[in-house]
Amino acid sequence: MFIILSATILMLGYSCNKEETNPAIESRTFEVNSSNSRHWVYFSFSEDDSVTVTDPSASKDWDLAFQRYRIKTNGGDSGNGQGSAANTYQKGQTGFDAVKSVHDTLRFLPDGPVIIAVQQGYETFTINPALYTWFTMEQATQGTQIAPSDYIYIVRTARGKYVKIWFKSYYSATNKSGHITFQYKYQPDGSGSFE
Repeated sequence: MFIILSATILMLGYSCNKEETNPAIESRTFEVNSSNSRHWVYFSFSEDDSVTVTDPSASKDWDLAFQRYRIKTNGGDSGNGQGSAANTYQKGQTGFDAVKSVHDTLRFLPDGPVIIAVQQGYETFTINPALYTWFTMEQATQGTQIAPSDYIYIVRTARGKYVKIWFKSYYSATNKSGHITFQYKYQPDGSGSFE
């Protein structure tokens, strides 16, 4: 009887510890092909992949949408989800590793109208204003190039979960533009912890 009772207590202790440490999914890297300037590409963190969405304004099956260098979250003027984003102002791999949790001081912004310079002048796009700082435009010998700003962001997904994300490149391995590579860590349990 004593052995059975001891084993039961050990199993309960193990299961409690297991529940207390519900780690975020490991850091992942994804490349999305958003090179078509007429179409949005939708991405779901819970699916770890691009998704097909019939009605983006009514669906909670997507978290981010990409069109060239423009990014939407599923919230505000872009969708009926809880999506928004905040810049942590941490940078690079050191900054990505340093962001351990969502802080109360972060300013989460929903999607709304942003005026963007285009070849013909200016145009208004509905995107996430916090994520519009993910890149800078730099002059190079071959023309204007998009370079990542290296900031680390926190994204609130359509269903209210949290992700830390670092946009690393705008070009594919063969130097094609509109191929955004990002590293992220998604917390599926709804907490703001990335440990």
